[in-house]
Amino acid sequence: MSRSIKVAAAQMGPNQDGTPREAIVERMLGLLDQAIRDDVEVIAYPEMALTTYFPKRIRTDFDQFFETEVPPKALEPLLRRAAEKRVAVHVGFCEKADGKYFNTALLTDRDGRLAGVFRKIHLPGTKAVDGFAQVYEPYYFAHGDTGYEVFDCAGAKVGIAICQDRRYPESYRCLALQGAEIILIGYNTPISALALDLNELCMRSGAYANLCFVVGVAKAGIEDGVELIGGSCIINPLGQVLAKAATTGDELIVARIDLEQIAPVRKRWNFLGRRQPQHYGRLLMPVTEKETHR
Repeated sequence: MSRSIKVAAAQMGPNQDGTPREAIVERMLGLLDQAIRDDVEVIAYPEMALTTYFPKRIRTDFDQFFETEVPPKALEPLLRRAAEKRVAVHVGFCEKADGKYFNTALLTDRDGRLAGVFRKIHLPGTKAVDGFAQVYEPYYFAHGDTGYEVFDCAGAKVGIAICQDRRYPESYRCLALQGAEIILIGYNTPISALALDLNELCMRSGAYANLCFVVGVAKAGIEDGVELIGGSCIINPLGQVLAKAATTGDELIVARIDLEQIAPVRKRWNFLGRRQPQHYGRLLMPVTEKETHR
């Protein structure tokens, strides 16, 4: 019997500084309504969906961007409607917990149950201006402490990574080794000459090397003077793009994926079963090129 799921990447256009969360959630509800009409079962929103991407510069008034509840109170209308219509939801947001600040994503199942929470592990940029960094996430966030975990959601095994995590092969591999069939990745990425190509390269290679589906979902457009890439897409286990955003605004990217495609390609290539971890000890050695903490 086919195990197919209709998934959607709910790409969002820019959230300008000062825009109320209520206005942003209204846009998110609009995308959810489109998804409901299209019989979508899992919808994924971007990293930092409720706010502007404030780490593009250093500022001291950042507490306003963080949520102290999980799920955030602002998401209640969205999650309620999704549960009523039996749509699973992934959303990225900024979380303050126990005096620490995290870049976080949550996942609810189709009945509204909180299936899982992930805190971003790899943080791009520096803590101070160095002439190279485009972003300053280490100034604001602690490294995520959840580790990589796979959640049961919508009848599938679902993993989560956030933005910079997608550039690390270890992210996909840790999730695939736990049985992930779908990996959801939200991102806010400033534009550069190769940004779109490298974004797709990371996610396509992660999907292929681990023979799973990847859903990448962007916040895009010019946000507070900085242009963020779009390029939201849905990728199959052979690294092929099934559906891709055509704009840099609010846009729903939809594809029906058949989870039964995974077993045959995993049997054929067996990348996970043919690993030789006895030779991978260096992966667990302490980092020698230290992160910049100016």
